Amino acid sequence: MSDITHHRTPVSKDYKSCYECYASILIYPAAIHPDEITDYLKQQPTLSEVIGEEVTNSICRKRKVKYSIWKLCSEGFVKSRDLREHIDWLLDKMVPRNKELKKLQEVSGLSMYINCVWRGNRGYGGPVLWPAQMKRISYLDIECAFDVYFFNED
Repeated sequence: MSDITHHRTPVSKDYKSCYECYASILIYPAAIHPDEITDYLKQQPTLSEVIGEEVTNSICRKRKVKYSIWKLCSEGFVKSRDLREHIDWLLDKMVPRNKELKKLQEVSGLSMYINCVWRGNRGYGGPVLWPAQMKRISYLDIECAFDVYFFNED
């Protein structure tokens, strides 16, 4: 992403109003196995779960998976508090797979979207998208959702 001078909000790895952020593409395949998505997209997910599996979380609680999921997330890969850099990381991996994503979008019962999590510090400002990100998201014909939280570190 180039730093365009006419934009109001420059890219900043140390985005002052953000405590933490990341972006994910989530694919819920009702009729196919998540491994088929991995093979088709030629991309390893950061999370893959199959309906009916028993999984154990970080505090050793077990649960049965209710919905299969294939997820690719920027968390832990992008060291920035600027959501634009997380979205670009994700889009850099998905835009070259546009044809494959379009075919997956035709699979009955399959849904997908980009989810952005942004945890803000108290104060002014929130997440920003530039037209470049919006164009690339539009090119993929995929919706983009935001989970936004504000809190004080105190």
